[in-house]
Amino acid sequence: MKLIIVASLCLVCVCCLPNQQQKSLLKTYLKLNGRIVGGDEASPGQFPWQVAVYLDTDDGTYFCSGALIDPQWVLTAGHCVYGAKIFTLRLGTNSLVDADPNRVEFTVTHSVAHPDFNPGNLENDIGLIKIDSGVETTDFIQIIPLASTPVGGSVPVTVSGWGSTGDWDGAVNHLNYVTLRSLTLAECREIYGPAVTEGMLCAVGNTNEGTCSGDSGGPLVVTDTNGVTVHAGIVSWASASGCETDHPSGFTRTSYYLDWIQSVING
Repeated sequence: MKLIIVASLCLVCVCCLPNQQQKSLLKTYLKLNGRIVGGDEASPGQFPWQVAVYLDTDDGTYFCSGALIDPQWVLTAGHCVYGAKIFTLRLGTNSLVDADPNRVEFTVTHSVAHPDFNPGNLENDIGLIKIDSGVETTDFIQIIPLASTPVGGSVPVTVSGWGSTGDWDGAVNHLNYVTLRSLTLAECREIYGPAVTEGMLCAVGNTNEGTCSGDSGGPLVVTDTNGVTVHAGIVSWASASGCETDHPSGFTRTSYYLDWIQSVING
């Protein structure tokens, strides 16, 4: 379940937008395919904040996920907006292909990548997409609050998306999810080294559980101390060894960027 371009075991880069050097890799990894590795199918309305994001670039149309965090804003990865010109957003549905009366679709052009986003090492891999008209919430479309404090180690976290079920699997068009365990920064650095920054979050499951191609930008959620489900991370990168391993998946840590997110929304 990832939109990931792999660099080395240090960090697996999940890039969503083409430059000349990355073009062939992007065509391999960023197209829509499959579902989360080792996951289960989501039930209707289970993840009502989930957004399917189709992005048009000079090199073609690619796929990411995002989360509705405000009536006008979708939170996603920086590499999912970097260089994109037009976005087609689908909310309220678990299926990318089946007819669904709960689905709402928007075509928008306004996005903001973090000003310090680095597509080379995926630092500050966070972006926002604006829906100018705003979104009306329903039983199947809901806003998810943001985590206000960092997620510690050994916490159950859940990631959802439409990404691949394995390194070589074909397309599965129904939303899937898997529950992982968060790692501390020190634990993640033991595996990937100093390339893991304070703005990143790692989570791991059993072998063959995690994110894969097509999951980039999707939400990692956690239940806070008040029993509320909050947005804790954004699917960003993975192990260079591929999806079907016991290596942690990498996320952008939501709480680390709260001030930036609010500055854009309140703009």
